[in-house]
Amino acid sequence: MTWAENKKSINILRIFLGLVFLSAGVFRIFNPGLAETEMISLHFPVFFSWVVIVLEIVGGLCLLFNRYVKKTLILFSVFLVVASILALVTSGKELVSNLSELFIYNLNPTDFFLHVTFLIIIITLLLNYKKK
Repeated sequence: MTWAENKKSINILRIFLGLVFLSAGVFRIFNPGLAETEMISLHFPVFFSWVVIVLEIVGGLCLLFNRYVKKTLILFSVFLVVASILALVTSGKELVSNLSELFIYNLNPTDFFLHVTFLIIIITLLLNYKKK
């Protein structure tokens, strides 16, 4: 893969990730009750949902406009690790009991979004894959 092709793939993934976080922040603005419930389930104060909204919107825009990308990716990495650990601590047993959900496609927003994400990754790889 040439440098230009690699850069094109990275840009596609950067833009897509920016859209994911931006849309998550906007969703939380229009669904504050769900955002508050999420914070409560993770044992955070309710006002923290607004911190997450700002983080997702500003970070999403940074990725979309190719600004402060490395800092934004580090911040999102820390955010996702902390959220994942808290989710495991608070709901780990439920997660394990529902593992079969990973392998069965149910038409719900989560499964649909994940499959579209997988498709975008596959198409990006196919467009940039060169046989050696």
